[in-house]
Amino acid sequence: MTERRDRRDILKAAAVAGALGLAGCVGGDDDGGENGSENGGENGGEAGGEINLGLVMGVTGDLENLGPPIRDGAQAVAEQINDADSDWTVSTQFEDTETTPQTGVDGAQAVVDAGNPMFVGALASTVSLDIADAVTLEEGVVQMSPASTAVNYSTLDEDLDTTFTWRTTPSDAFQGPVAANIALDRLGVESVSTVARDDAYGRGLANAFVDAFEEGGGTVQSEVLIDPSRESFTADLQTALGNDPDMLYVVAFPGEGQFLFRDFYESFNRPELPILVSDGLQDAALPGDAGQDIETFSNVAGTGPGISDDVASGLDAYQERVDDGIFVRESYDAAAVLSLARAAAGSDDAAEIAGSIRDVTSGGGTEVTAGNLVEGIETAGRGEAVEYQGVSRPLEFDENGDVSTPVYEYFDWTTDDQGEPALNTIDIVVDD
Repeated sequence: MTERRDRRDILKAAAVAGALGLAGCVGGDDDGGENGSENGGENGGEAGGEINLGLVMGVTGDLENLGPPIRDGAQAVAEQINDADSDWTVSTQFEDTETTPQTGVDGAQAVVDAGNPMFVGALASTVSLDIADAVTLEEGVVQMSPASTAVNYSTLDEDLDTTFTWRTTPSDAFQGPVAANIALDRLGVESVSTVARDDAYGRGLANAFVDAFEEGGGTVQSEVLIDPSRESFTADLQTALGNDPDMLYVVAFPGEGQFLFRDFYESFNRPELPILVSDGLQDAALPGDAGQDIETFSNVAGTGPGISDDVASGLDAYQERVDDGIFVRESYDAAAVLSLARAAAGSDDAAEIAGSIRDVTSGGGTEVTAGNLVEGIETAGRGEAVEYQGVSRPLEFDENGDVSTPVYEYFDWTTDDQGEPALNTIDIVVDD
């Protein structure tokens, strides 16, 4: 699926429909930015221009529930810029990965072939990894994922002079230990079994959890990998529960998660067994999709991307445009950072854009938030220093293009004022 939007398309749609609806869903310097242009000062110098931005995300397939709002978060940045009285505009090209690697690769290639030097995406780690190998690093374009947490995403371009792969969500190298600490310290369990997708995301996060849990003195009884394309997991659960663990740790997406929890509640009489899940299952609809009510689901909690206390600036402007949700803020931040970096670079050269990313996020200068994003782009375009404050967390990128400020939410499920399923924040955990 290809969707191209520029300013004229958006204004035409607004005139016809009355409002733009957000549809669907995740060369330069030797070090890719640490010694790059001085906050865009050596580049920039544009009074205005067109920012060409790809959006490569899965809004169908295993992430059909989570993907559409994430895409909306990135598209909101384009709308914000295009709606303003500015000489800067954004043209976006959307490609649905269908949450499958090959479709993702084809979509990313289409974005690059159309002349886009950068894109936000993908969402599923397996898709992002394949895109990076087949397209991003081959073509020398900038990829910034708002949702891919796989540990090995960090080292994709470690042998290159320029960092082309970035992400605005923390690595599972942090999430695994956070979940393990919750299991040991808050839930007080001594033994666990893990059930995880048999892909880069599932294996990587489960391994990070296991290592931290065992290091903390816990015992891991079974490590079960599942085929996410199946719709029955009774046998897998039987293996995981065979040695009577104190807890299950589940790494999955809603697509297979609904069937896994359906089988758990229908086939096993363990209603009080604690189950801790990963961010991939941070979906308010999960209990209902599994055929369960909130009370039955009360033994399930999870970890997912949290919101730092340091992001109050600009939140009102962000929330006026976006319906919040998992990885939505990260998606907005990714699109905002890339737009600022493009303005600061002063060209569509991907290496120069990559070299400007750290400049516009942690190089000092005029503070930019969601509230004054357009003014920030204009300032960066004039070659002046800016520093973007994210709506998800402070965006300080390390040498791998990873955010170095991991914040997690410890959550469970509840009902809202209308009696509908909702996510409930138990606590915010900052990994030190």
